[in-house]
Amino acid sequence: MRPWWIAPLALLAAAACSAAAGPGARAVGTAGEASDGRPAYRLGDRWIRSDGVFELIRLEKDLYVFSADKDHEVHLSQDLVPVRIVRYRSTDWELTPAPRLQWPLRVGSHGTAIAALRPRAYEGPIPVDVTWSVETREDVDTAMGRMPAFRIVFRLATRPVSNFGGSQWSGYAPYAPSLPTAWSFTLWYAPGARLLVRAESESSYLLAFAVVATDAPVVAPLRVVLEAPAEQARTTVAELVLTGKVTAGNGVKRVAVTVNGLDVSALDEPGVKREVALRLPITLREGRNVVLVTATAVGGETRQEARTVVYERHVAAAPPPAPASPSIVPPSPPTVAAPVIPTSPPAPPAPPTPAPPKPVAPPPPAVAVPARVEPLAVRIASPRDRARVDQESTALAALVAGGGGVSRVSVTVNGLEVARLEPKTPQRALPVNVALKLREGANTVVVTATEPDGRVSQEVRTFTYERVVPLTVDMRYPTDQLQVAQASSVVAAMVTSSKGVAEVGVTVNGISVHQQRERDPQKSVAVTVPVTLRDGVNAIVLTAREPDGTVRQEIRTVLLTAPRPAALAPPPPPAPAAPEPDRWAVVVGVGRYESRDIPALQYAVADAEAVYRVLTGPGGFKKEHVLLLTDRGDRRPTYRNLKWALGTFLARSAKKEDTVVIYFAGHGAPEVDQRGVERDGLSKYLVPVDADPDDLYSTALPMDELQTIFARIEAERVVVFLDSCYSGAAGGRTFASRKTRAVNVDDVFLERLTRSKGRAIVTAARPAEVSIELDELGHGLFTYYLLRGLEGAADSNRDGIVSLQELYEYVEQQVARKSRAVGGNQHPVLKGEMEGALPLMKTDTR
Repeated sequence: MRPWWIAPLALLAAAACSAAAGPGARAVGTAGEASDGRPAYRLGDRWIRSDGVFELIRLEKDLYVFSADKDHEVHLSQDLVPVRIVRYRSTDWELTPAPRLQWPLRVGSHGTAIAALRPRAYEGPIPVDVTWSVETREDVDTAMGRMPAFRIVFRLATRPVSNFGGSQWSGYAPYAPSLPTAWSFTLWYAPGARLLVRAESESSYLLAFAVVATDAPVVAPLRVVLEAPAEQARTTVAELVLTGKVTAGNGVKRVAVTVNGLDVSALDEPGVKREVALRLPITLREGRNVVLVTATAVGGETRQEARTVVYERHVAAAPPPAPASPSIVPPSPPTVAAPVIPTSPPAPPAPPTPAPPKPVAPPPPAVAVPARVEPLAVRIASPRDRARVDQESTALAALVAGGGGVSRVSVTVNGLEVARLEPKTPQRALPVNVALKLREGANTVVVTATEPDGRVSQEVRTFTYERVVPLTVDMRYPTDQLQVAQASSVVAAMVTSSKGVAEVGVTVNGISVHQQRERDPQKSVAVTVPVTLRDGVNAIVLTAREPDGTVRQEIRTVLLTAPRPAALAPPPPPAPAAPEPDRWAVVVGVGRYESRDIPALQYAVADAEAVYRVLTGPGGFKKEHVLLLTDRGDRRPTYRNLKWALGTFLARSAKKEDTVVIYFAGHGAPEVDQRGVERDGLSKYLVPVDADPDDLYSTALPMDELQTIFARIEAERVVVFLDSCYSGAAGGRTFASRKTRAVNVDDVFLERLTRSKGRAIVTAARPAEVSIELDELGHGLFTYYLLRGLEGAADSNRDGIVSLQELYEYVEQQVARKSRAVGGNQHPVLKGEMEGALPLMKTDTR
């Protein structure tokens, strides 16, 4: 598994930082914005600074708590005022209450406040006057480039306690002579990035950092998918239905449909819809038709998809001619010769008189046969359809000819017109030669020709521009020969190659601190790696490799200089009081999966929501200490969110004395074990909402990963409840990968997962059984009795406390009894070892 800090990042240039991020962004500053312009952050948002990668792990009242590790925290007010810095589990300084800024920020705005400053190693708070002012808006140089930012200056001046008055200042320490009388620090807030990008102060321990990278929101690209009609379809029906959908992560703004260049429909979406279904009747003309769908996303991006359909009108065959009737002709009567009567001798014959010439009839007038007119046609010679090019510009060569002449030719690329030809008189043939500028990825070129009578003919070509990029390592931070005063730092870089990036590694002083291998090499890989420097010169080497073995390295030297000691050493800090034990929980419910091949579960989400209500209600868990992930909630149980909640949120929040509860309601699944580790030959998975049933290895959470998660959590008591199963049998909360038949599995893997003390797993069923859902209960059978037990039914000794052992015994008995009553066979299983009784809930049964 890859380390937690490897995420799809992009190191943005200044121009990119000014673009508004889409919904669902995971970067600090892209999670949302209040109506007054303040950014609103969510758990899991990241702040990648020069001194580490900080992640939002807690929301405490009106504070954001960012942590780079268990020893380094930054607390910000909702106005983005730093109010507390924690290093090595002790507070460097704290400022309360936090000064209130005026949002939206404007140059010249200012304010004052009274607060208490608690510097490191001094007992008691020191009253201070705080003044702040937004002095200017200027371009700030960052590792991501120059970006506009507001410069906000805070000035703190000490005053005697007696000057403040009021009981709220009782117990405050008098001003210490060894401390300076004034402090100041400066913040730069970039509205485009929606985060603090830089901080400076007289003392580096007070406040000093610079942002070196931002997370790029994982926004689904604009896509047009046409289901019908098929490309080059032939039909004898003039009326068809165009079906498909348009999707975009940042929302679909407009969808337009044309047939042979004529507008058929235009949908302008008033709100932000990430998916628009297409179901539109279209009318074809006889012959060849071009159907074109043009979609525009909220950010202005356009995509096109075309279909060519041939309509051949069905003509009924003419009946064969009837046979001719036979004609009956009567015989002619015999000819009888007339009698010869003698006469006088005949007169001599007269000389022959020439016969008058017969009039010659004029020839019939010639009938004009109309010449066959070829229909208007667009023939594109280059580029060829579906071609791939490696140049940003290419030439379009086409010929438009036929019809009644060509009066106009228009050329569009990705929905934007790039050329138009309008001859003064219609031409029988018109050549088209246009230079096209392409964008990276898919491009759609449409040539539209128009006859004088308005008849239109179109031709479409789609091709892909793939820019040739050599293997490049762009090291954004640290810069070479950089001098720093803190050992905690970060390496931020972007590695690109048109051949793909197969491997990236980082070493510090010859020791490998990060190794990243891509199973499917990507053309760009962002790297953000926290590193720890040693005193003196440090050598940082980033090595990148292409699939063919080509290697490129970038080397940076960084000088760590320890800060000079203060003139007067502060007194030793008092011994920290033992922390109060606390309780934390992650509750997950997955009912409807994104893949249609994974059966839906009726009550998994209801189960998770009920467990959340019991824990945060009668259970007494703090709501900010319990994460609820469901497929119908704000935080969905995706693979990444599930790993973050278990392996990052709990690992960074729970301390040694704390108790952690994990609950999962959803599908489990088995798959053939390729490693040969499992005795039954099957690997087991918890299935998140975005899992691919054909690729569980890379899209689902392997049960073996729980060992890693257990090791990351410092708390000495961790209990996992799983209302899922792994048999792959039909029914219940399990399914089998297509590559795996449903077979019985053993529970040795559960014993392996809970070898460490203080770890326990309670599953809803034995390995060969299924976890039942019952309509009459409105829950999964296991969860229904788990809820009843937590609410007090499991308190067998009536001491007012439900322990883990009591809860398991109650649930096991009730589930076994009820499953037999409904014709099933389900027995919960407990694996693990706890030292002593583990109390889970208090009840009112005493």
